[in-house]
Amino acid sequence: MSRGDLTFALLAANPVGGLLVAVPYGMLRLHYPIWLTLVAGTPLAYLQVLAIDASWTLLARIPAWQRFLDRRRSPRIERLVASGGGFWITFCATPFVGPWLVMSFMHWARVPQRRVALPILLALLATATVVAVASAVPAVFSRGSWKPW
Repeated sequence: MSRGDLTFALLAANPVGGLLVAVPYGMLRLHYPIWLTLVAGTPLAYLQVLAIDASWTLLARIPAWQRFLDRRRSPRIERLVASGGGFWITFCATPFVGPWLVMSFMHWARVPQRRVALPILLALLATATVVAVASAVPAVFSRGSWKPW
């Protein structure tokens, strides 16, 4: 693994920027093909969700944390819990607020990760695809020899 590969992995897993920075870096600087940036970047971005899940599990063992969360619950949160997380709201929110914040909110609403894993992963894949295509467009029209496909 080279220094560039490690940089790509750290950028993709980073909650600030994440795929928006890692995909163009991988394609334009490291000359990765589109499929590799998508296959490698999406699971690396999902690491944020796993980190929040592990951290929340540790915090849930603290009774004061549970009491704090219970005091903050509202009827809106109760409706979200009743809907089970909602595929489309989770899918649409993930690219805008980040997978870590979506997962934090879902834990607060007591929606388990298994209920929101698919919409978060698909949203990350869609985000990576849009960024990859946007990164490839200038190369298609340039006279360079780099081919993103």
